[in-house]
Amino acid sequence: MELIPHLDPASPEALYIQLYRHLRREIEDGRLPAEARLPSVRKLAAHLGVSRTPVESAYQQLLAEGYVESRPRSGLTVKPYEPDFERGADGAPPPSPPRPDKRTTPLSPSAPPVPAGKPESIDFAYGDVDLTYFPFALWKRLLGECFLPEHRDLFRYGDPLGEAGFRKALSAYAYRARAVVCPPERIVVGAGTHHSMEQICRLLRQTRYAPGETAFAVEESMSDGIAAILRHHGYRLAPIPLEPDGLDIGALYESGARLVYVTPSHQFPFGTVMSIGNRRKLLKWAAETGGLIVEDDYDGEFRYAGLPIPSLQGLDADGSVAYVGTFSRALAPAFRLSYAALPPALAQIASAALHPFDRLASPLHQKTLEQFMTGGHMQRHVRKMRSVYQRKLAALLGAVRHRLEPRFRASGGGAGLHVLLQAEGGAGPGEAELIRLAAEAAVRVYPTSVYRVDPRRPAAEAVLLGFGALSEAQIAEGVRRLAEAWR
Repeated sequence: MELIPHLDPASPEALYIQLYRHLRREIEDGRLPAEARLPSVRKLAAHLGVSRTPVESAYQQLLAEGYVESRPRSGLTVKPYEPDFERGADGAPPPSPPRPDKRTTPLSPSAPPVPAGKPESIDFAYGDVDLTYFPFALWKRLLGECFLPEHRDLFRYGDPLGEAGFRKALSAYAYRARAVVCPPERIVVGAGTHHSMEQICRLLRQTRYAPGETAFAVEESMSDGIAAILRHHGYRLAPIPLEPDGLDIGALYESGARLVYVTPSHQFPFGTVMSIGNRRKLLKWAAETGGLIVEDDYDGEFRYAGLPIPSLQGLDADGSVAYVGTFSRALAPAFRLSYAALPPALAQIASAALHPFDRLASPLHQKTLEQFMTGGHMQRHVRKMRSVYQRKLAALLGAVRHRLEPRFRASGGGAGLHVLLQAEGGAGPGEAELIRLAAEAAVRVYPTSVYRVDPRRPAAEAVLLGFGALSEAQIAEGVRRLAEAWR
């Protein structure tokens, strides 16, 4: 098969997007018929005189959008194309309603709806993940094994602390992936980060860290869902300023609090990564004050710049860190699986303090994920998704540099699945105006001001852009629209 796309290296459009658009047109126009095999990445890259990267990215986009399928020993094969007769003369799809907001907490405000009559919405939602590469067939097989006679106990209520085999697998996985050092008996399984935080709060109420004994220090901007849980349990929140390398430890000392909640791997919402030096200072604070740290590592698997920084819990030698991990980013939020690696003082009271109503994490899902981890599939999947998300991040940052700099700058892209976008030097439209203008261009971006713990403090005029669920082509188009809307 001879493919002769015209790729222009001088074009502002990335090579992979040019190649993707060319191949898509060939399929839609019938010049690449159903069952046609695409050349291998190596052969097409050599034929075009380009590196493999743009060819791989173009192929992955075609695969994600269903134009081609991957077959064993056959490579990529064109799927039968069904023309959309509702398309207009220019080939553009009809307007579609905006996607529902899939963020993890209903307490977060939604961006304004996209006005009717606009082009298809591009939603930079920051709670979404890319399911294109999820191993559905493997997961189905592992789940099916749970229905064998020897696993009938999985259909009962289960252990409130979590299934024993799953906790053992979690202990091994957390050590390999995040340097968390915790035996299975000190791990408690939850049904999502909010549930794990609620469990920890109930344990804290029975210790010297009860609400009447200390304030709960928190990052000055944080998840509103977590803040609501802490307040629900009676804690007074003490917001601590953020510095470029994480929490202001001096201000933490001054607060007098003996509890602190942090997101060191990728601060929410500002995206900063706590430096190793600041992590050691925080552990020193705990040792000197008798304090306890709650570490929320909600997307710690995805770090893109430099060497991985170990979890706070892995650096802790004094039992002063309660670590919370989740699979909502690494796998999918629908499984509702999280875990808390507890310090000895909290683990000792967990069995008596947690109740039967804590059996919210399905034993079937626990067993399936246990097999997924012990079979080595989890590490392979995370490596693959780290590469996928790194390409998407590069596409986003590249588009921002090309379209929006120097008026706007992106930050917080060293880890995680979202970045912060703000006007350079504080000039330009405010947060609300940026969101409104984006909505008029059929793009959804999200506020940061709502996450301030103390609303009286000045807000950063910035918006959040999540990139997890978007294709690289959608990212490029979304930033192009933002550049037009924010001129």
